[in-house]
Amino acid sequence: MDLLENCQDLQQSLCALAGKYSLDSFTIATSDGLVFASSGSSTAQEDAAGFCRNPDGSEPEGMTLFSMNHKGSELTGIIRSEGIITGETKKGIENDTKDILNRWI
Repeated sequence: MDLLENCQDLQQSLCALAGKYSLDSFTIATSDGLVFASSGSSTAQEDAAGFCRNPDGSEPEGMTLFSMNHKGSELTGIIRSEGIITGETKKGIENDTKDILNRWI
């Protein structure tokens, strides 16, 4: 599935990413709890505020989190999915997210 060439902007790429991995939603949050980008989730602001800083490392049921650095900014990927996100799938989402950010930001 193409996440870059057939997309017009960052949000379309994130929607394509959500479709590729059958995610309910995907949000990228800044370290201060703001939405950086989202696949269009109605819970994006709530997710960003609540999970961008997760000091105990726990993940609520149905959610998977990962941290990444993009051009000197610490970001948190917030995945909502009813399906199980394996380590391999999580790594694929992280890598695709990096490619998307490098393309659009």
